[in-house]
Amino acid sequence: MGADVVANISEDGATPMAAGTSAATYSPAQIRAAYGLPALPAAGVTPTAAQATAMGAGQTIYIVDAQDDPNAAAELAAFNQKFGLPTCTTKTGTPTSPAPTTGCEFWTVYSGGSKPAYDSGWATEIALDVQWTHATAPMARIVLIEAANASSSALLGGIAAANSMGAGVVSMSFGGPESSGFTASSDTYFSNSNMTYVASTGDSGEGVNWPSVSTHVVAVGGTTLSYSGTGVRTETAWSGTGGGVSAYTATPSYQAGIAVATHRSVADVSFNADPNSGQYIAVIPYGSTTPSWMAVGGTSLAAPQWAGVFAVSNAQRAQASKALLGDPHSAIYTQIANVAGNYASDFDDIKTGSDGSCSICGAKLGYDIPTGLGTPNTTSLLSFFLSNTNVTPPPAPVTPVAPVVTSATISGTAGTALIFTAMATGQNALTYSLSGAPAGMSINSATGGVTWASPVAGTYSVKVIATDTKNALTGSATYTINIIKLVPPAVTSAIVTGTAGTPLTYIRHEQLLFTDNFPYCF
Repeated sequence: MGADVVANISEDGATPMAAGTSAATYSPAQIRAAYGLPALPAAGVTPTAAQATAMGAGQTIYIVDAQDDPNAAAELAAFNQKFGLPTCTTKTGTPTSPAPTTGCEFWTVYSGGSKPAYDSGWATEIALDVQWTHATAPMARIVLIEAANASSSALLGGIAAANSMGAGVVSMSFGGPESSGFTASSDTYFSNSNMTYVASTGDSGEGVNWPSVSTHVVAVGGTTLSYSGTGVRTETAWSGTGGGVSAYTATPSYQAGIAVATHRSVADVSFNADPNSGQYIAVIPYGSTTPSWMAVGGTSLAAPQWAGVFAVSNAQRAQASKALLGDPHSAIYTQIANVAGNYASDFDDIKTGSDGSCSICGAKLGYDIPTGLGTPNTTSLLSFFLSNTNVTPPPAPVTPVAPVVTSATISGTAGTALIFTAMATGQNALTYSLSGAPAGMSINSATGGVTWASPVAGTYSVKVIATDTKNALTGSATYTINIIKLVPPAVTSAIVTGTAGTPLTYIRHEQLLFTDNFPYCF
């Protein structure tokens, strides 16, 4: 690939974060050794139960991407063969049973209902995500979820599909600028019990991206790795890694002890991401069957490897009959970062490098914006997650319920302004709209106030629609509008006879009938 690629996601669309070009290229065995992941059994050797658990057996990693990579399974097979990794059985359909504990499965799911179109950029991103998730947790089940396109709604549909398929880890290597309303409204997608959500922070230097800015998502930044193959690794903050302070999301409670501002800070953690210290992937061009070997980087390389680490932890905790990690923020901040001994053992604190020229853009002792708490000393971190009984999943989210709109009959008079307020209830703030309204009738989208300056006589059926601003569910009801036309009184002529010089008195009763059939006499 060419230069670093950063996502540009809003409510309209996204691009993947994969980046290419490398000076030093690492294999899976070198990365596993550098970060302290357990050595793999020799190719062809059946792993022991303990080895299988240390490779994520029985766990599921969901990878959410857009578009289609038709060669994803073949690329994974080539990657496995070259580097002696466990092979994966390719499955079709949607997994409904628990992940197996004796082998790797690779599934592809189309969250939009049908196979998306091919896109070369997303295909490379998919290859990267699948292969390095597998390299980190080689016996975990991988479910690749291909969204129909790169719109935010389609990608959220992919995350919803993952949530519906059972507990696990969701890896998201895409992102883009945060926004006040969308960031908050999408948070419900990242709150499922027994699910861990991981996202890359971006590849354009200092800045904040969604979805990594969500307080329920582990935001993964990037480093530049130097590792000789033996001894300890050395790392600096990668100049291209994303990281910054949210403009909209308040500081979560777990960051209270390290807060650099009054808002959410990213990254949380980091991993090798610099394309100049890249890692191998296999790519089979569209229409070909022969793999090409590329060196790739970007925080989209870092995120799926953290997803693999969390999957391995889940496997070990499941074997010990403990709850899955769920949201790990409290553990990594409160129970590790705030305890000096735990922090020194479980993380490599990155102290050099920067992702920009701002006052908080440099890596430093302890938490910093570019690299978060640092990179994992995986052996020690996994041991902590296994022994720590305080790591619990988040509470189950409230099931979204559609708003309820109360129907009504409204009466008015032709030519006299009509004003009323639609009544609706919902779990969250609502917006309002009308369907089938006569010309001139409008509704205030925020308050539900309806106005019609010059009503026309007649009976109208108008649908009032209320939309939940957080979960996009809608409710509606029909309002019957009766507009009457007043009928003027009818006075009949008469001949009245009187005498000159004598007072004349005459009373005639006329009945004025209104359309509501209530008579009034004058």
